[in-house]
Amino acid sequence: MKRKRFFDIVILIVLGILVIFISRFAVSPVIKTSQILGEEKAKPVFTTEYGIIIDSLLIYKDKIKKNQFLADILLKYNVDYQKIDLLAKKSREVFDVRKIRAGNKYTILCKNDSLKEALFFIYESTATDYVVFDLSDSVHIHKGKKEIDIIRASTTGVISSSLWNAMVENNADPNLANDLSEIYAWTIDFFGIQKGDSYKVIYDKLFVDDNYIGVGRIYSAMFQHTGHDFYAFYFIQDSIGDYFDDEAGSMRRTFLKAPLRFKRISSRFSYNRMHPVLKVRKPHLGVDYAAASGTPVHAVGSGKVTFAHRKGPNGN
Repeated sequence: MKRKRFFDIVILIVLGILVIFISRFAVSPVIKTSQILGEEKAKPVFTTEYGIIIDSLLIYKDKIKKNQFLADILLKYNVDYQKIDLLAKKSREVFDVRKIRAGNKYTILCKNDSLKEALFFIYESTATDYVVFDLSDSVHIHKGKKEIDIIRASTTGVISSSLWNAMVENNADPNLANDLSEIYAWTIDFFGIQKGDSYKVIYDKLFVDDNYIGVGRIYSAMFQHTGHDFYAFYFIQDSIGDYFDDEAGSMRRTFLKAPLRFKRISSRFSYNRMHPVLKVRKPHLGVDYAAASGTPVHAVGSGKVTFAHRKGPNGN
């Protein structure tokens, strides 16, 4: 019995020595694997624009000129009439080439050879949207969108003459004035804002290719008018986003404050107005709004516009 116990102890000692030896001197296969992975070559990096690899292509950029057609552009880059006609026909369901507008940007990608034949024509319909006309082999047309960079911003100001001018004076996009007028359309009559009224706005600025393209979402706003603070907060409820006041009430009310979106009042309600034509004082029992032709007119309450044309001396 003693001899068996002795052998058991010897075996345990030997096993312990082996474990210590392996843990100190054995090479981990995981380390070898990581070393092998580290020796992999870096993948080549390609330059892309409009989703096209452009490293081996010649690039020409310009703007559509007045009375310039697609054929006028492509013929200069060795695209024949037959392919231009095919392009115009195949693109109808995607983009009507007759709607190409002067002033919009376009890009031509050509073969880097003596012919410099156009392989792609890219037309930018807006600052973010573009149409790719693939002229290589057979003709293919598809639409794409540029990536928009969003930067959170804020602006504050005090009105001295108009909300539009206050935005300009504080280096903010004046289109914010239009956006605010729509948010507050049920609570503030922007035709009646006064000197000394103030505002604070938190919103998104939108950029494409490092160029500013406009105002994005307005997240919150405070407009101080007639001694009162009017708050607006953007909130998503049941997957629908809308604006609410500081008491969680909807900014949309029963009646609009004005039938037009932030235009100009040409003549206010008065019992003793100097008539601009007759040069005599007489009551003017209404409010005249001045706006460009085609400006939408809205019913201020639940209803519809029933009369919108010229009638005698009353104008439109």
